[in-house]
Amino acid sequence: MRIGKIVTSRSHLDYVCQIYNPSEVPRPPEPSNYAFGRFVRLEGDAVGIIYDSQLQNPDFGNFGPRLSSSPAEIRVFTPDLLNEQATLVNLLILGYFEGGHGMQGMPREVLPVHSEVETLPDEDFVRFHRDPSSRMQLRYMPLVQSHGGPAAMTLLLSVLDRLNELCPEERARLGVLRNALNWQRTIGAMR
Repeated sequence: MRIGKIVTSRSHLDYVCQIYNPSEVPRPPEPSNYAFGRFVRLEGDAVGIIYDSQLQNPDFGNFGPRLSSSPAEIRVFTPDLLNEQATLVNLLILGYFEGGHGMQGMPREVLPVHSEVETLPDEDFVRFHRDPSSRMQLRYMPLVQSHGGPAAMTLLLSVLDRLNELCPEERARLGVLRNALNWQRTIGAMR
């Protein structure tokens, strides 16, 4: 499902996606489609993860005189007024698809403004986590730990939970990794 478009970036790996609102698409995305930890595909077969969100409301704090108060009245009195409220999500690019396999790491190309962003289906999520020899790969973990902000560990644990659900044959290996991340999180909290 298409959820939005790229509006800006902070770096080669960190992009901001504006979620489509009801006036832009016939079927706007539900909040679950752009939830924390959701994997997405971008133009050019890039793969990213949603790691943060922002709400943009330029009207907040604008207590000046108003012509009207309801949205219906605003459309009548000011039909050319643009709705500048937006939901923005931050995406961390983790890799891309090449030759049908997930290539985890730094993407080569910059994503252009207005690139479409869509949810990544479960089968592609699993495929992204398999190398060309079908072994499980999580090479992007250090990237998430360094760029994912304060919620990086929670983000990684949510990825492991989803992999555990979709790849039951990997539960033992994923369990070891989960225990190591929980240990890091516990030690980090003690500092």
